[in-house]
Amino acid sequence: MTPFRKAREADREMRMNGTTELPIETVAARRIEPADGNIYVSDQANMVKTSRLNSGEQETLRNLIQGPVAAMAAEQLSGLLDAGLETDIRYKSVIAEMYERILAPDARIKDHLAFLDGEVRSRFKSNGNPVALPPTAMKVMLLEAVARELGKNWSCDAASFIDVTIASARLQAIAQALTTEAARDRSGSTAPFAVIFLPVDEQHSLMSYLTGALFQALGWQQQVVPHESLSEFEFAKVVTQADVVCIAWSTTYLKSNAIQLINNIRLYSSHKTLPIIAGGAATLDFINPLVEMGVDCICDSALSAVKTAESFYNLEKINHFAAQEGRDAKRRKSSIDRHSQ
Repeated sequence: MTPFRKAREADREMRMNGTTELPIETVAARRIEPADGNIYVSDQANMVKTSRLNSGEQETLRNLIQGPVAAMAAEQLSGLLDAGLETDIRYKSVIAEMYERILAPDARIKDHLAFLDGEVRSRFKSNGNPVALPPTAMKVMLLEAVARELGKNWSCDAASFIDVTIASARLQAIAQALTTEAARDRSGSTAPFAVIFLPVDEQHSLMSYLTGALFQALGWQQQVVPHESLSEFEFAKVVTQADVVCIAWSTTYLKSNAIQLINNIRLYSSHKTLPIIAGGAATLDFINPLVEMGVDCICDSALSAVKTAESFYNLEKINHFAAQEGRDAKRRKSSIDRHSQ
């Protein structure tokens, strides 16, 4: 839920309850916890309250959040978590070798998977895990770094169209294989559900499948869905089941299609607070309009999208718990009042 939607809902609740306290949620610093031989990053959230605000001050605050503050926050958030492995000197040689392997004419998927597995596991044994992620997630991030390198070389004419096409297809196939690997490792466990939508006519799906693989590797269930592949009923069903929605959008030519997709998501999620995270090259040119449409965050890497989704999901769980506690407290107070009469 975006900050301004939270403010609106908080205000409605305050009006009904006759109070003027404005609840604000903050996310504490991330901490690293060992679990089953892997190291995971988890988030904690705390509920804090401000001093009392009158209705005029609340309205002013909401207007500020809805306008420039929301846009600035989205722009800032788009770079907060977007540090890929390509910036880590410990992985430069692995990324470079994987890049060469992915372009080799005799490349096979199982050979790429074996190479990634060996490189990641050797680093786990010798150095621990410097970015605190499970092995499969590290493999996905290495693939993303290779994809970014491919994109850079394409933009400066250092890679041909054929190279990019073949390499992208191979990277996507490896990402899907890693998704299956992660799903097998976590089979039987309940998990939140992320849907990654592609607008109608979106042809670039590599980053969507990499993001989906990372969601799966970090304990989520996920599904990559082209918008046109579902009937209206199927689309509504998927949106209803989702805990978070991501939108991958690569080119400004698809602006109207992306807007239609967001509108459809909002239409079928009106009964619940469904976070929307946008990503892709085109989103960075339309930050303000996307925020005004209700997009909660704009990310530029798979990891930032997943960690942002985790933050939203954890906050929603805390909101649900706090709301239930509030209802229970009201019932207890009502019962006490009845018995005292």
